[in-house]
Amino acid sequence: MKSTAAALGATAVLLLACGVGSATATAAPAHGRAAAARQQAADVCASAGADSGRTVRGALPRDEVHHQLAGLTGPQRAARGYPDSAKKADTSGTAGISGNPDTSGIADKGPLGDGGPGRGLLTDIHPAQGTSFKEISGSDGSCATQSVSTQLTVQDGSTTIYTPTMYPAGGSCIELVTVYTVSGRSVSAWDWCDSVAFEASVPIDSAFLSTYTDGNSSAYTGRVVKTDAAGNSWTAGLYNYRTGSWDTLFTQSGQNQSGRNTGWDINELYSQVGTSGRSAACDAMAGQTFESSNITVRINGSWTPASPDNSDTTYDSPAGSFYCPDRTYQMVSAYDHWKAVG
Repeated sequence: MKSTAAALGATAVLLLACGVGSATATAAPAHGRAAAARQQAADVCASAGADSGRTVRGALPRDEVHHQLAGLTGPQRAARGYPDSAKKADTSGTAGISGNPDTSGIADKGPLGDGGPGRGLLTDIHPAQGTSFKEISGSDGSCATQSVSTQLTVQDGSTTIYTPTMYPAGGSCIELVTVYTVSGRSVSAWDWCDSVAFEASVPIDSAFLSTYTDGNSSAYTGRVVKTDAAGNSWTAGLYNYRTGSWDTLFTQSGQNQSGRNTGWDINELYSQVGTSGRSAACDAMAGQTFESSNITVRINGSWTPASPDNSDTTYDSPAGSFYCPDRTYQMVSAYDHWKAVG
């Protein structure tokens, strides 16, 4: 296993160092490079990969994570009447997403920012679309290549965009979330087993792009896997395209507090809709592409693409629930690739 992982890592580094087609005098067409990058990402997800033993480069100290993210969730939950923690288990896997009201006591992540329902806006919204992972015995991980942007700017305090956000089925302790708020952009880890809050985060900046994207697209490859069944231990990692190995963002163990055994890889947001009937999130999302590809699940230690056998659209809200008339959404390939354009 170690020799295989090493070979995979070496291959990834070689591809990145030399570039696809760099051995020839003529550079490979852009579509060819993109296809090769997608295949490489799929191979990364489907393989065990090499664990670097290092933490994610640029990850913030825990106190700073709490300052920027976790400390804001409590007031936002309280303002909207959300529960502070999960005391009642609902294993249906449908609570908390728009169209599936959270009446079970399960905590949502909630929005981040200074907006609130008292500003005179009419409606709070919490829509989602994408891939839902079915509850299947032995589910122990998920992986995907997910879009990031340094250009997306949220200016409205009521808007928080969690897109893409990935949570494996099987009672995971960790959700890996791409976060856009008024305070910044990050890839962050939400703890579903202890604090029920954000506990790790790395800013999306030029250093992140140069380390955790493939150089051909603005997308990172992340995974969340169970590392110890006895203690329900899970680890969230990001694939380091410079070293060809996985860096650790966050590790947690214990009893899952979400009440869910299903999971997801979805386009999720919180925002508000005013008298115009248009979401405050629309301006931030305009022209932006949100995409998750190579969505893969692990069952009993074996990786397989998301498909109708293991996934569906349980968490989907109607397209109109985003209240952005120019937004488009497509399930490119059921269910391992979806794409939304603001």
